[in-house]
Amino acid sequence: MRYAAELLPYHDAELDTALGELAGLGFDEVMLWSSAPPLADHVGPGDDVAVIRRTLGRHGMRATGLTCYGRDRHELTARLRLAHDLGVDTLVFDCEAPYPEFVEHWLAPMLDEAERLGVRIAVENHLTVPFSADFESGAGEDQRWSEGVDSLAQIRRLVTELDHPNLGICLAPPHLWVMGESISEAVWFLAERGKLFHYYLWDVDRAYRRGVDGLDFGPGERQLPRPDGVLDHAVGLAALHRVAYTGAASLKCHGTAGWPVEKVTRELRRADTHLRTCFARAGIAPLRRT
Repeated sequence: MRYAAELLPYHDAELDTALGELAGLGFDEVMLWSSAPPLADHVGPGDDVAVIRRTLGRHGMRATGLTCYGRDRHELTARLRLAHDLGVDTLVFDCEAPYPEFVEHWLAPMLDEAERLGVRIAVENHLTVPFSADFESGAGEDQRWSEGVDSLAQIRRLVTELDHPNLGICLAPPHLWVMGESISEAVWFLAERGKLFHYYLWDVDRAYRRGVDGLDFGPGERQLPRPDGVLDHAVGLAALHRVAYTGAASLKCHGTAGWPVEKVTRELRRADTHLRTCFARAGIAPLRRT
């Protein structure tokens, strides 16, 4: 597998600054973001693709995908084309509407275009809380849809009912943990069907209250992989290793709003140090820094 990083924690910084910090940490692969506030929106339709490519190249970085949360159907379609123009093969977003509507009116119309463009759509397993500007504070837990793509059963349903070569899953372990699901079981199910397109390295605050906190997974420090975290990332990484996963596993967290760049980098460095021990425990050869 490939070890990458998300731009998300640097959502208050410029693209050039964020890429420079990640390159300084030793990363050479990054997930670009084009999401609605308060999430990262470093690139978007109408931007000069050549400038974005040059910025990546200047820092020795390769884009592994494009993430687009909180966007409507038309905005997602525009970002599907942006991904193609950037040479990015994976577009990530979550279930942005109740499941039947999402499948029929969002996904189905996009998949033929995705196949034509050579871009994969990776749907994140995500709590079914409607997107809002204040979701990171837990807003919307009382508005959850009855059907989304959150549980392992719903993941199975999506990739079975809509079995398209360009449709797969971006696996988010914290959401599986909230739903009481087995991360390793999800890895095996998706891998044997060729549906595991992306994997997040991300955690949850131990103080999280199911059914109360919604998408408030805690402050950024408590969401980053750490020795005293909720999740033992070596177990998930070992599962990825056993199924010969060749996609990206990327370091991620929410909860960094208002942080200075130096703090983001410091906390990511601490999480990266811990993850490298997890890779070793999982039997994966030590990762070399660029």
